[in-house]
Amino acid sequence: MSGKYRRDSQVVNNFFTLVSIVIIAIVITLYSKYGPKVKTPSRVHSNLECQKTTSTIDKITSPSLLKDAKYYMENGLYVLNGGFIKPRFGKFYLKDEITIEEANDFFKLKIAIVQKENPVKYLNIKYEIIENDKNDPRKKDAYSKSYAGTILSSFRINGKEAFMMKTDFLEYDKKDIKNRIDCIIEAFKHNAK
Repeated sequence: MSGKYRRDSQVVNNFFTLVSIVIIAIVITLYSKYGPKVKTPSRVHSNLECQKTTSTIDKITSPSLLKDAKYYMENGLYVLNGGFIKPRFGKFYLKDEITIEEANDFFKLKIAIVQKENPVKYLNIKYEIIENDKNDPRKKDAYSKSYAGTILSSFRINGKEAFMMKTDFLEYDKKDIKNRIDCIIEAFKHNAK
């Protein structure tokens, strides 16, 4: 009879172990979902002087990739991939002010490292020059109608983003756009130390 009691006690023991595991899993799930949230302060930008002149946001999206991105840039292993986003409701003024080739030249000038031709592995600097659509009926506040456009940039390796920056430019002017591009590269280098 003692063998039967051992089996019965083992079944009961296993049952209570399973119940304990289920209860612990439920408590952990509830705590992670409804427990106290740790707020991390959101950083608007890297606090560089050039970022204080206009609305700017930057973000390190992958610290480990950022080190690789810095290596690729320092060795000329980068590709520039730019384009325009035209306004939907208004006239496209930027086409008369700057070309993508000129914007690429501004990036190369600020990077100050000769770009290697056809690299196999490289840093993809993707950017869009977005003209502000001031005639968009959804834009109501004064600021949304005051700036000329935005440059949205993303530094990527193998399709994964390491760093991004969004910065507004105030004038339909090549010099203003160049200053924003300079600020983008300055912020990237500052964060990739």
